[in-house]
Amino acid sequence: MKALLLRAGELRIDTFPDPTPKAGQIIVKSLCCCICASDLHMVHNAKRLAEWSKEFGGPFNFNPDEDIVLGHEFCGEIVELGESVSGDLQIGDRVVSQPVVFGPEGFAVLGYSNEYAGGFGEYLALSEQLVQKVPESMPTETAALMEPLSVGIQYARIANLQEGEVPLVIGCGAIGLAVIAALKAQGIGPVIASDPSPFRRTSAEKMGADVVVDPNVENPMDIWVSNTSMGSRCVVVECVGAPGVLNEILITAPWSARVIVAGQNLDDEVLFTASAHTKGINVQFGGSPIGQDYVESLNALASGTIDVSFWQTGHVDLDGAVDAFAESTDTERHTRIAVYPNGKESLT
Repeated sequence: MKALLLRAGELRIDTFPDPTPKAGQIIVKSLCCCICASDLHMVHNAKRLAEWSKEFGGPFNFNPDEDIVLGHEFCGEIVELGESVSGDLQIGDRVVSQPVVFGPEGFAVLGYSNEYAGGFGEYLALSEQLVQKVPESMPTETAALMEPLSVGIQYARIANLQEGEVPLVIGCGAIGLAVIAALKAQGIGPVIASDPSPFRRTSAEKMGADVVVDPNVENPMDIWVSNTSMGSRCVVVECVGAPGVLNEILITAPWSARVIVAGQNLDDEVLFTASAHTKGINVQFGGSPIGQDYVESLNALASGTIDVSFWQTGHVDLDGAVDAFAESTDTERHTRIAVYPNGKESLT
């Protein structure tokens, strides 16, 4: 099959073995897959991720010197059912899935595997127990955003805001926007958001943020103080993952703040913990969504509770995917670029 490959650190369009279903698996035709910052991390840091996962017991098991088909934010159409698949799924159903597949040898994370293709291939294998049917009325492009929205729902769940706590979201890329959406869906307010990008600040306002800050002009912590009452507790959700950001939060956050770390920083960094210790700051790293987060995400999209349609700011066929990866780094233009591995005509 045709696919976007990560080969020896470079992206290219080439062929990859067609998937065949093992027991409990289905084969889907990838209809739409979105470019995520995690895909960009893989392009630039595949060897480091593989080494880290092997050394520290991470979830990724791949050889960075062999071909990898990226992509974990996708929607597909079932074209083949493996043995032992229940009658709930039928050929022709559109589905989304957690980005994990189970096989006889264990599990693989889609987009981080040499054996299992991710969503930027024409076809991919999925595990029956991890897929959800997409409602007929839901656009395929919207369904493909179930996965990033689930991450925001996860971090809103982890934050578990209590009375008197007011959130401050640092970074308004897709994950920051998803956190804002999930918090507003819970009826939480005010939600304060910060990003230096005018495009992203506008997106945060569309997502429902009550106060939006340009950190190049105003200190987000000062704005948080001016929009809260005496005795409020600051809950910072860090959604950037760039060097220096978490340290800046630890230094500037108010006393007794809670910090939820959603951004993934792959650089070595020494954290200034003395400030956090002195001020009694609690720091929590988030991990990955659980099954219920994915269910809630699709339900929120289906009900219209959360609208993410404006996230997709570009659309290309598979042949344009390499250039789209480079273009996706333009934070003044793009939140997500959708790739159609089988052409946009496959959606009809």
